[in-house]
Amino acid sequence: MPKPNNYKKSNNKSFVLSNDQIRHPEVRVSFPDGESRILSLKDAMYEATKEGLDLVLIADNATPPVCKITDASKHIYAIKQKEKLAKKKQRESVTELKEVRFGLNIDKHDLETKANMARKFLDKNNKVTVTVVLKGRERARQDLAKVLLNTFAEILEVEYDQVSTQNNRVSGIIK
Repeated sequence: MPKPNNYKKSNNKSFVLSNDQIRHPEVRVSFPDGESRILSLKDAMYEATKEGLDLVLIADNATPPVCKITDASKHIYAIKQKEKLAKKKQRESVTELKEVRFGLNIDKHDLETKANMARKFLDKNNKVTVTVVLKGRERARQDLAKVLLNTFAEILEVEYDQVSTQNNRVSGIIK
């Protein structure tokens, strides 16, 4: 007697058909020992029950559709684990853009503290935007802001990919 399919949808991505849910007259069956044959659905179900396992639909679009004789719950568990691993890799590959801001009159020690913070961001594979905010009459001294950015880069021992200048800001991006 075939096992009931106790499958629950996970994120609507994968839906596994097994045993009586399969509606194809003829299927290619992959046996646990590695053998593969084309059988009628009735014969394939008989082979699966003889082994004490389930008939699980693997490839619905193939001609004829491909089924595998295996335990359905183990197959569903393996699919969920692959999805979980794919999500984890996707999260790790995403880089965030972090920002470190300071003024033109920052002290050397404070600059080193900001550099340590930026180093932590870079260690986590994030991009870092370093911004010097200019206030009032400091806007006329954008050359000093660029010197400060270069000093910051020397502390971190990195180079900027691009440096941009706006009205009251001078910023650079570090990868």
